[in-house]
Amino acid sequence: MAVISTARWNGGSREAVVALAKKVKPIHAKYGGDLRLGQVHTGPHAGQWLFEITYPNWETHAKATDALAKDEQHRKLRHEMSGISHMDDRVIVVSYDF
Repeated sequence: MAVISTARWNGGSREAVVALAKKVKPIHAKYGGDLRLGQVHTGPHAGQWLFEITYPNWETHAKATDALAKDEQHRKLRHEMSGISHMDDRVIVVSYDF
């Protein structure tokens, strides 16, 4: 079972968003998360960005959430992202292996 946190951001140039994602990815990896970045190409959210962080389980997700709130570099980068874009939505999905 994986826990996947997906945030949908609206705005920001490709260059700026990708550059920030490259800086944020190793921070999430340090706490057990795997960050992926995508851009919506169809539908009502076309052009928006999806930041998807996958954790192996709820325990890792909880520990990472706590650690990220205290991580000064992460907070700085998130603030930088908020200056070029804004988060429209965030969902947490649990995937099941069968």
